[in-house]
Amino acid sequence: MSAPAQTQASGTGLLEKGLAVLQLVAERGSVAVADIADEVRLSRSTAYRLVERLRSGGYLQESRGAGAFRLGPRAVPIGLAALNQMDLMDVAPARLRALAADAGQTVNLAVPLLDEMVYVYQAEGPGAVKVTAHLGTRRPLNCSALGKAFLAALLEDEREERLASLAFVRLTARSIMERDALQAELAATAARGYAVDDEEVETGVSCVGAAILDYTGRPVAAISIAGPAERMPPRHDTLVPLLLAAAADVSARLGRAA
Repeated sequence: MSAPAQTQASGTGLLEKGLAVLQLVAERGSVAVADIADEVRLSRSTAYRLVERLRSGGYLQESRGAGAFRLGPRAVPIGLAALNQMDLMDVAPARLRALAADAGQTVNLAVPLLDEMVYVYQAEGPGAVKVTAHLGTRRPLNCSALGKAFLAALLEDEREERLASLAFVRLTARSIMERDALQAELAATAARGYAVDDEEVETGVSCVGAAILDYTGRPVAAISIAGPAERMPPRHDTLVPLLLAAAADVSARLGRAA
């Protein structure tokens, strides 16, 4: 009875070591066998055998460095399939609930649809003030923190193309209604890393927003923290780091590299 168990444990250990090798190579891009042995805690002979087995299976291939290996062609579709199957709504809600609890305000998640951002998730923190937006609400790109965060994260060519045909919508007296003014605001947003809505969507409500990026680095959504206009600006120093950390976490779970 003990012999099969020992064989099974050995096989499990080999699988774990093989996965550790693939993870190491994925993180570093190209790794020498000697370094693989050191990092994964294998003897040199075991490392060479394991690397050869992964190479013959197509999961590793030789790189330009002598004795070094990188991911092979069979590893690529596995990674892409995992990323393609990762859905925003699978990874975001739990993290955004934690953000709402930490911020004590309302947290929104929205995705782009033409010239608007559509709310697809909300979480309320303790003490949060009710806002008019709800699931399915649409907000213009030109004046919402969600929209400005999304636009600022686009590549310059794509952003300019969107701005050329963007429909500007006025929701309050503070809404940005001119292309030049919006371009300047987006430049400021990109420089500081987050967007601000200072009563541009709803009088009495202020927001800070950040983009969610996929594994290619493109924005696919945005999150915001919304609260009373008189309370939000003094709390930016506290709220913005929470917002950016949550955006980075959700982006990482979608495959965005740090």
